[in-house]
Amino acid sequence: MKLPRPTEKLAGCVWLPRILSKARLLQDGALPANYEARFCHPTGVDGLFLSHFGLNREDIIAAAKWSDDEVTQWFLSHAGSNQCKIEEWNHTALNLGRPGYPMGERFPVTLATIYKHVADRGLTTIFEVLEEDEKAA
Repeated sequence: MKLPRPTEKLAGCVWLPRILSKARLLQDGALPANYEARFCHPTGVDGLFLSHFGLNREDIIAAAKWSDDEVTQWFLSHAGSNQCKIEEWNHTALNLGRPGYPMGERFPVTLATIYKHVADRGLTTIFEVLEEDEKAA
């Protein structure tokens, strides 16, 4: 399974290509069980993304049936997806796991348990951990 990097953008928004890719894999029955279990979970990056933009799991699953151009149009026309909101998300998302940002308190524990195989690499954000973890896979 090859997912877009967490920092890849669609409609100027990081994570959107990745959550869409996961939804498409889910629809095809090809999303691995460990990803499926956390897909759109409220405490994960998916859940933070959805909450930030006022979306839900069903919205993303429906959008996954469209082309990227159609998703871009839909996303940019969504009331919770103006440019300011996208920039705010991009800033927050790139800092997830750092002190003072969402997931900051859980990051050290997650790194020491779930991602201990990359814990010695000086990673400071969730996106860095995801990229290192997927390189190793």
